[in-house]
Amino acid sequence: MSVAAQTEVRGRWVELFAAFVVVLTIVRLIGLHFSVVDLFFDESQYWAWAQAPDFGYFSKPPLLAWIIGASQAVCGASEACIRAPAPLLHGATAFLVYATAQRLFSARAAFWSGLIYLLAPGVVFSTRIISTDVPLLFCWALALLAFVELRRAPRWSWAVVLGLAIGFGMLAKYAMIYFVACAVLAAMMDEDSRRLWRTPQLWAALAIAVVVLSPNLMWNAANGFVTFKHTGDNARGHGLVFSLPQVAEFVASQFVVMGFITFGVFLALLVRPRHYMRDADMRMLMAFSLPPVAIIAVVAFLTHANANWAAPSAIAMTILATAILVAEERRRWLMASVVIGLVVQAVLLTGDHIADRVTIPGIRNGDVYARTMGWHRLGDDVAVTAKAHGAHGIAADTRDLVSSLIYYTRDSGLPVFAWPPSIVPSHEFDISRPLKATSPAPILFVTECPLPARLTAQFGSVTSLGPVTMVRGPTSRRSFSLFLLDQPKGALGPLAGCG
Repeated sequence: MSVAAQTEVRGRWVELFAAFVVVLTIVRLIGLHFSVVDLFFDESQYWAWAQAPDFGYFSKPPLLAWIIGASQAVCGASEACIRAPAPLLHGATAFLVYATAQRLFSARAAFWSGLIYLLAPGVVFSTRIISTDVPLLFCWALALLAFVELRRAPRWSWAVVLGLAIGFGMLAKYAMIYFVACAVLAAMMDEDSRRLWRTPQLWAALAIAVVVLSPNLMWNAANGFVTFKHTGDNARGHGLVFSLPQVAEFVASQFVVMGFITFGVFLALLVRPRHYMRDADMRMLMAFSLPPVAIIAVVAFLTHANANWAAPSAIAMTILATAILVAEERRRWLMASVVIGLVVQAVLLTGDHIADRVTIPGIRNGDVYARTMGWHRLGDDVAVTAKAHGAHGIAADTRDLVSSLIYYTRDSGLPVFAWPPSIVPSHEFDISRPLKATSPAPILFVTECPLPARLTAQFGSVTSLGPVTMVRGPTSRRSFSLFLLDQPKGALGPLAGCG
């Protein structure tokens, strides 16, 4: 085939892919507009962070908060606007996957790789929420593309891109550090990757990454390295458990996160590498797929692991598995991956629109949206009650309550505080919004503990205002007690008496 013909073929593939990405992204944005799903309290927390831009926060680096702040400046503070960067960034990530696959293999492999990434069940789910994985995956995909280009020809322009991608990826989520581990493994498995480590471009890229990350490092140093400590505590969980069932559960969850067929092909390749591992590009992609999954599997055995902790593997793994399916002409498997993704997408779009009515009888917690429903109504009820009783502020004693009340009472003009914890803070609002004796009183206190006796030791006036019920779905409820607190007796301390 002539160069002109090849260019024409590549052009047709990219045009078809671009059309699909644009249409699907628009559908996803429309879906967010018609969704009735309240912000999960993590999302509310990120929004609250965005109202006070900084170089770091208690549990996460700052990039997601910056993104939410930029989105809010464009379209406001609605749930749909806060979540809008998710489908947009995933669409952009799909183009980066396409570009990397085309550089390594062919336009056809690129088309299917980008499509299968965009419709992986984990990605479909992720486009409906705003989380740190969204910018992390974008930065990882950009870094992988830059690494591939540098591996072919070490140019300074791509070195700058790689450094910025790694640096901003670290500002999204510290899991970006796995990229360096993957690059080290790639050097062990592939001569071209090994040669890259001997070039000044790669070391310059790493230096750029450190410079980009440095404001967050300085913020952590000034705040007792609180984010690093929290990340370590989160990984350690409740201590060592040495559980093989947890490893099996984590591995099983990757079929959902990565895609059933994609992860299946990856596991088959691990068990039986065949001739594919003789290909340098395939070995390099394996090096960027395996470490996050292997590391988190070990963490799952030692303590615990969430399904999304190995999400960065999805980029290279999708390209690797898809290239094999394309090479073997497995059209039905390629189509099956897309069809499964489209079905998941349709189910979630529909479910999000009727989330307040969705329940599945016969299973535990049949109201599948219970964790993300009811916050809006609770915020409205709390704000109305606070104003009706002359409260000058609102307080709560758990992170989910504080986060959600900050967002869902934002139009009331009332400040929201976190009840002071023990000496060691447990979340961002223990530091930035602690309830103090000098806080404006009276305070409306929202808690799941109905015992007023534990409050009278710290406030001279404690008035029970009764319960408020949070409707989480057709069959799910959550009850909170409201207290009007005034006349603090001195410095406030931790509460005891309920769980």
